[in-house]
Amino acid sequence: MRTMKLPIFAFVLLAGCNTSASVKPTEGAIGFDGALIRTWTAASTGGSGPLATWEIRADKHAVSAPNVLSMTKENHESEDRFNLYWSPSPSFGNGRISVAVRADDGFIDQGGGPAWRIQDENNYYICRINPLETNYRVYVVKNGVRKQLATARVDIAKGLWHRLEVEHVGDKIVCWLDGVKHLEAQDGSISAAGGVGLWTKADALTSFDDLLVK
Repeated sequence: MRTMKLPIFAFVLLAGCNTSASVKPTEGAIGFDGALIRTWTAASTGGSGPLATWEIRADKHAVSAPNVLSMTKENHESEDRFNLYWSPSPSFGNGRISVAVRADDGFIDQGGGPAWRIQDENNYYICRINPLETNYRVYVVKNGVRKQLATARVDIAKGLWHRLEVEHVGDKIVCWLDGVKHLEAQDGSISAAGGVGLWTKADALTSFDDLLVK
């Protein structure tokens, strides 16, 4: 499955509820509760109102103890609002991203996932899980408009950790969920390298942990 040797940039994103026994810490991931957190900022795509609240907090069920990163308040009532927490560094063009994701709550939406090749809050790629819709999908957001590239039906437990992994090389995208390949897509909408981050939609209160960027 791993055929590329790439420089490694690793960050642990930190999160909180129950834990899935199948999700273990990733070798090489490092804490994200120090100086690195100051390079990450909240943003949003579409909708209106204040930005969502993102917090680093202690969690006894963290994949990489002791902390997790959680979106804890949406602060808005927009069903079409995409919530981002991201950094332009490291610059990601071709490579792999993996992150542990846990859907904590949400009435309109649940879950979320990693974002990459982020140019700004309106241009990036994402893959995400959604327990409410029992699916796993990869999208491109171009000029604020989200386009679905691939989808798979999966049963996802709310309150448990799941690992999402993406490989993007050129215009080819492959996505795994808990070690199983579910999605393949080809898209050239955004070819330039960009930032990396985390994504949720609407009121999806979600925790993230153990982020690894290669």
